[in-house]
Amino acid sequence: MGFLAAFTHSSTIVFPSDQFEPNQVLDTLVKERCTALYGVPTMFLAEMEANSKRKYKFNSLRVALGAGSAVSPSLVGRIQRELGIEKVLIAYGMTETSPVTFMTSLDDSEEMLFKTVGKIMPHTLAKIINAQGETVPRGVRGELCTGGYALQKGYWRNKEKTAEVMTIDQNGVQWMHTGDECLINDDGYCVITGRIKDLIIRGKVLV
Repeated sequence: MGFLAAFTHSSTIVFPSDQFEPNQVLDTLVKERCTALYGVPTMFLAEMEANSKRKYKFNSLRVALGAGSAVSPSLVGRIQRELGIEKVLIAYGMTETSPVTFMTSLDDSEEMLFKTVGKIMPHTLAKIINAQGETVPRGVRGELCTGGYALQKGYWRNKEKTAEVMTIDQNGVQWMHTGDECLINDDGYCVITGRIKDLIIRGKVLV
């Protein structure tokens, strides 16, 4: 995602290391004077912990993008205070949807930033369905399904799993069933309220 954003805007993208290492990220932010920082919450936490010892000041950073799991208001506050990043964006999606479907914007209020994952991305589709597969009105909770150009073709050599989560409606539109319980409010913001399919991960075993 970061590479494609840089490619389409003729900007520079910097990879600090082959694998995530917080101290190398900090060194690179200072050396390259980066303006944006991507990560999941645990990465931001690791970077701030490392910087509690390094004491870097990041004068060039303007925006952070957090995704992968819930980004709490307290984490947003820490990013702003400890990394000096004024604006924090929050994105939602799946690997299967390449990967962002909803994202907040720089103009969103704190309420929308903390309570939602933003609005649908351009050229992307979303709907909320009930247990019978019917689309429900805005403000009603149900399973989030997404569609559009960013959907995967399917799971590698696994037609059964693909058919389980990807369906085609009566209009010929293909949908990815996310398994997330959400609602879309009257202003088009998506609010995640839970999981339809709960997974408990112990080591590498899904229960």
